[in-house]
Amino acid sequence: MPINKKGFFVSFEGIDGSGKSTQINLIKKFLAGSNNNSILFTREPGGTVEAELIRKLIINSKSNIIWESKTEILLLFAARYEHYKKVIKPAMEEGKLIICDRFIDSTIAYQCRGNKALKEFCYQISNLILGCFRPDLTILLDIDPKITLSRIDSRDIKNRYDKKSYEFFYTVRNEYIKISKKLSRVIVFDGSSDKDMLSKEIINLILKKMT
Repeated sequence: MPINKKGFFVSFEGIDGSGKSTQINLIKKFLAGSNNNSILFTREPGGTVEAELIRKLIINSKSNIIWESKTEILLLFAARYEHYKKVIKPAMEEGKLIICDRFIDSTIAYQCRGNKALKEFCYQISNLILGCFRPDLTILLDIDPKITLSRIDSRDIKNRYDKKSYEFFYTVRNEYIKISKKLSRVIVFDGSSDKDMLSKEIINLILKKMT
């Protein structure tokens, strides 16, 4: 599989339970026979030891900590900067295909949820530490929150966001839809579709965009 010299960065987005992990795992299986050194699978918050520590602070369901909105955003960007500098940027320079579970759009959708001032704060921080770096392609799995809540209920281990209400996920979903309408790099797929058929569509799109 050809990889562009400058690398190609694909982010997966969607509300919890939208099927991101399932689709990423299906892509892993599809690419299993490819050169593993040219493909990187990673996630946010996380991807480095330092960023994973921040992840635990933010999504730990057992913690009673309630962060101020800007504090939580700053923590996420601290994790993102570690991830970008130590993992993403080097991989891009090596010409790798990078598949990332969540990136900046998650912060806009989850932490801002329509708050204009917080959105401006996010973009200011992002521009300051990442410059103009953004995903080359974003796969947004759109799905009815009622479906995702039933999926989440079946999970054995739940994080902080898994315990959020229908209203919360409804708002986050709407934010994602707004993002998709503004940014051409965001391609929307029906997260309730047959997972194997959906995987084929997503893989075909990624391969097409890379060439």
